[in-house]
Amino acid sequence: MADPLATLSFAPIDSLRPNVLLYQPLSDDSRSQSSSRQDAVKVVILATWLGGASASRIAVYCRGYQALFPSASILLIRTVLSDITVKSCATVQAQLEPARDFLMSTFPRGTESVEGKALLHTFSHGGCNSALQLSRLLRGSDPTAMFPIPLLGVVLDSCPGSSSFAKAYSGAVYSLPNTRTPGAHLLGRAFLLPVIGTVSFLQAYGLLASVEDLRRELNDLTSFGPVPRLYLHSKGDRLVAAEDVASHADEVGKVLPVWRETWEVAEHVALPLEDAKRYWDAVCSFVENAQRQRVARL
Repeated sequence: MADPLATLSFAPIDSLRPNVLLYQPLSDDSRSQSSSRQDAVKVVILATWLGGASASRIAVYCRGYQALFPSASILLIRTVLSDITVKSCATVQAQLEPARDFLMSTFPRGTESVEGKALLHTFSHGGCNSALQLSRLLRGSDPTAMFPIPLLGVVLDSCPGSSSFAKAYSGAVYSLPNTRTPGAHLLGRAFLLPVIGTVSFLQAYGLLASVEDLRRELNDLTSFGPVPRLYLHSKGDRLVAAEDVASHADEVGKVLPVWRETWEVAEHVALPLEDAKRYWDAVCSFVENAQRQRVARL
């Protein structure tokens, strides 16, 4: 069976780092009939989630963005469980070097473009972690440095939640790969109990970054710059509570323009299944609003 991402012309930038993929349009012919909304986005950065993030599910969002912004490149960063459990920050950032190099070549320092910025879309805590590690890599050793890539805005899909043990364990179980081997999933669940327990203990004593740290870093304006936010989440999400997303949006909404769209029954990172039109209309409206605000500031 063909890889859905390969079918959409996604390929790893570096064969040694297969989880950083790139799609680039074949030509700029689409610009002849493009809108100001399409021209506003030069690169879409997708940082995916953990559990159930199969190529076919990721392809849903890739196709959506290809349709919305036909002349934009799409930088896809896939996240795996080890990225947030056993790998060091240095290891994760080394994996992201192809993404950094592509973004820096597309948006050279000191060349603030009037047209064509990047749009960052993160999914769940796994995507947030990847996006923050990319931000650290881009900003270098100076903790006060601002995110150097010109962003039009940030979309946070099904995130961020809380750091409770129950949510962390449920999220880890959700991340287990599907298998037909009898008892494999049960063994995986049993294995995760001490692992998540240890991680929670280390987080509680400040020895390992927690979801609370992630929430704070997401709302640090140096991470992605003072750009608008769109929060997309669901009351039916059993892994990330709607009130946790709302409180995070309310906090940063004191200093940044924020929009929030809440679904009723959709599962975690599955909002288009409830209403695909509403989902993409929300993204489209967000980009148009962010672009209008940007033009007004020029």
